[in-house]
Amino acid sequence: MMDLAELTWGRYNSNQVAPIGSYLNLRTLDIVQQVADGALPADGTYFRVGPLGTETFATIATTVNGVLGTAYTSASFHARTSTDAEQVAGSASDDA
Repeated sequence: MMDLAELTWGRYNSNQVAPIGSYLNLRTLDIVQQVADGALPADGTYFRVGPLGTETFATIATTVNGVLGTAYTSASFHARTSTDAEQVAGSASDDA
């Protein structure tokens, strides 16, 4: 799943400056939306699943399901919070 996501949307890593868009972390299913270029959170592997940074979670779920063959709904995702931070250093996307 991680490979297909990376091939489809590209991969952005911790603290990387990324363009405007909506970014999904498959480890925690959190979404970071930014409407200006900026750095992503300090941990995680993110995939740019939307180009605007204002997509609804329902739209993101449809996009992800179409590519990965999953059955996510808007309720499957949440906005990134501090509780999404890695609890153990080095786990990153290995848990996805």
